[in-house]
Amino acid sequence: MARFGVLLAALLVTAAYAEAPDYKQSLIARFPFYNLATGMFAPVYPALAQQLVQDYGLSDGVYVDVGGAEGSLAMELAKRTRATVYVVDLDPAAVRLCNLLADEAKLTGRVRAIEGDAQNLPLRDGFADLVVSRNSLFQWPDKIAGIKEAYRILKPGGVAYLGGGFSRLLSADDTARLVAWSEKKRANEGDLVKMPADLVDQLRHAGIERARVIEDPTEFDWWLELRK
Repeated sequence: MARFGVLLAALLVTAAYAEAPDYKQSLIARFPFYNLATGMFAPVYPALAQQLVQDYGLSDGVYVDVGGAEGSLAMELAKRTRATVYVVDLDPAAVRLCNLLADEAKLTGRVRAIEGDAQNLPLRDGFADLVVSRNSLFQWPDKIAGIKEAYRILKPGGVAYLGGGFSRLLSADDTARLVAWSEKKRANEGDLVKMPADLVDQLRHAGIERARVIEDPTEFDWWLELRK
């Protein structure tokens, strides 16, 4: 009887592993941005993570990636630091995929994906040392509300880096390739990273004094830095 129990457990484990690729593929089918993130945009995430580590002296603490999708940037930050990185995304498939990929990368517990709205983050005040968001801000219906939420969850002394684009540490070849792709996309869909010209003034009126816009190194890089 005991042997039968062991055999049954082994068969169940084998079946679970056999089904895992199908489950992963079903999530990717529901969240096809994964193919772009792991394909054309794959070089961006390690370069941007390294830039953030260098610029802000990152080493440990709690980081939050708002709209972090499948977790590409979060996992690169986790690899370069001792931090715990939370990924918040509205898409349930992205959240499940991120947690699965974190397990595959042996980052279980270090990268944690949860469902949530950027404009109403399910995190307490003063939660994070760093808040990042790449190419999610431009999709928020109420951008000021989302920015205020990022600021709310920052610890005193924390920093938020929100916006979109690439990284100044990206290779020249990769930058040129992605700029060409972005120019083509802009020609078809309009400006991808346009923000209000008076955004910093709006934030100051909202009580966020230490805010600045960073536009470099290409015209497709637009970032908002907040300090608390």
